[in-house]
Amino acid sequence: MENKTGKYFKYAIGEIVLVVIGILIALQINNWNEDTKQRQIEQGYLVSLKEEFKHNHLALESVMRINKNNADNALELSNHMGPDIPEITEKEFSILAMNMTNWEVQYRPNQAVLDEIISSGKLVVFRNNQLKFALSSSNGILTKVKFQEKEHAVVRMQVIETMNTLGNAKKMVVDAAYGETFGISESKFKLGNLQLLQSQKLENELIDFIFTAQYLNTNYYSDLKKEIELILDLIDNELAE
Repeated sequence: MENKTGKYFKYAIGEIVLVVIGILIALQINNWNEDTKQRQIEQGYLVSLKEEFKHNHLALESVMRINKNNADNALELSNHMGPDIPEITEKEFSILAMNMTNWEVQYRPNQAVLDEIISSGKLVVFRNNQLKFALSSSNGILTKVKFQEKEHAVVRMQVIETMNTLGNAKKMVVDAAYGETFGISESKFKLGNLQLLQSQKLENELIDFIFTAQYLNTNYYSDLKKEIELILDLIDNELAE
């Protein structure tokens, strides 16, 4: 009886061990399957994010070029300002003025993928903590950029308002070769625009325009560009693993 009891006890322990091992293996397989699913989700998001941030990088570079061109034209125009008779022609003035103000400076990123990830709480699928932090904080940097863009936009509208109030907007459009494009004929008024170069008010506004434009590129846009490039590098590292 003692031998039978001992054998039964050993058999029971063996059965329990086998059951525990089976449960552990099942849990391990389940965890492995879940981890595989999470990695697949992560890789899918990484690919989509890469395309989104590559697009945004190109869009930002385009805005920076436009902003620099605007500032360069404003700077050249400001160099001709003063109390003396201007040394440029009406046409040259009009081209500089229109090139300076025609293009609005506004960065419009595509954030559909990033917004979906954040709103759905999917940031947890990313293993790289630096990437998670960069993605979650990118909107904070963008908010600063938008604030400076609004500051610059206000100055831009002030410049346009001053030129429209003191000058001849129709002549400016025609002289800059935009008249035919928009079906605008020559102005019948004799007032030109060169007298604007003797306006202290316009000169002050041009300086504000140049300053806010350059500050956008050198401080705000450049910081945003570095952040986008960092995120792209982090994404590439994760995709390479």
